[in-house]
Amino acid sequence: MAFTLARRQLSGVIAAGLALAFAPLSTATAQSTKGLFLGIQYAGSSLDAKSAAENLDFGGGFGLHAGIGLNNTVSVLANFDRSVLSGRSGTTSVTVSQYDALLRLNLFPGAGSPLRVFATGGATARSANAGRDFEEIAPTAGGGVQLFLSPQLAVNGTALWTFGKLTQAAQLSNSTVGQYETTQTRIQVGGSLYLFGH
Repeated sequence: MAFTLARRQLSGVIAAGLALAFAPLSTATAQSTKGLFLGIQYAGSSLDAKSAAENLDFGGGFGLHAGIGLNNTVSVLANFDRSVLSGRSGTTSVTVSQYDALLRLNLFPGAGSPLRVFATGGATARSANAGRDFEEIAPTAGGGVQLFLSPQLAVNGTALWTFGKLTQAAQLSNSTVGQYETTQTRIQVGGSLYLFGH
């Protein structure tokens, strides 16, 4: 009897705690993604390069972004991030920088919810420095989620994939020398500040 009563009391305390924890989200409904926003993010990356001596393992870094929501469905986003990756042998260190121009399309559940699930795509100018400089402009696509904690503040999680050929900078005029076909995966977790309340 005492055990059953204690279990019911514990369940009541847990339910009350969850209600308090999620109360801000229940009032954060009907959020708009229109207007100017900017933010920061942790940026992790890995790079697989065909014909290279070794692939690059996942490495961390940082990033910045800014954009404008044209309406509650479409946003235009400029993103920068930089990560330091290491080779699997442990002797190679590569700094990879990306400049993205992206279009973000909110898929669901809509403006009546603090949650957004989105798809994104665009073009990425990237460079890799490993004693030699490599550069390219390539297509990028991905998706993610955005959760509004208040009318001005949202947290974001995004996965991006970039496909293309990194070309040695000194050989940009010769498409057959110093060129590696690559697939890059990026994970971003950060926050966005909408400059005007909705």
